[in-house]
Amino acid sequence: MPDVSRDVRIKMLAERSSYVENVLCHALVAGLSSLLWQRDPERSLQVFNSEVDNAGFDVILACDNQLRYVQLKQAHAEKTPSHVSVRAPFALLPGACVVLMSHGLNDLSLANFRFYGGASPIEPMPDIASFAVSKSPGRRAPDGTRKVRENYRNVRVSQFHGPLNWPQLFEALFPAV
Repeated sequence: MPDVSRDVRIKMLAERSSYVENVLCHALVAGLSSLLWQRDPERSLQVFNSEVDNAGFDVILACDNQLRYVQLKQAHAEKTPSHVSVRAPFALLPGACVVLMSHGLNDLSLANFRFYGGASPIEPMPDIASFAVSKSPGRRAPDGTRKVRENYRNVRVSQFHGPLNWPQLFEALFPAV
């Protein structure tokens, strides 16, 4: 197996971000399903995907009568971002939450999680209106400044619960299950 440098892996995380996020989403669903199976094999985690990426969530997870709209964010375990960008209208949905997945740089294995959402799946996430407006990571105005994304807010990772392990994340998502 070739020895791939850290710098190459960091570069590939940026260049192949959609691929990495998809792999991590599948790993998350598998891990949560496995945990639920261990607890009670008669129950299951229901998974619904959005066909259009315009509502702010990546996946909908349901267990029994509880439903979560989940926006997934990812960061390699060597670096936790100071904030993540969250779509403001998404934050108002009952059960809306953000899960920041920390993964290994070498193998994409999920290390831990951070959770930002309401205490129960019937509550929206804590208000994000007071957070700074996000700026587009790549788009720039003619003068070189980054374009403002009015419908997005930078939610500080320090406001998230965590780091959490698998059982703690499951409890944050589905507290009464």
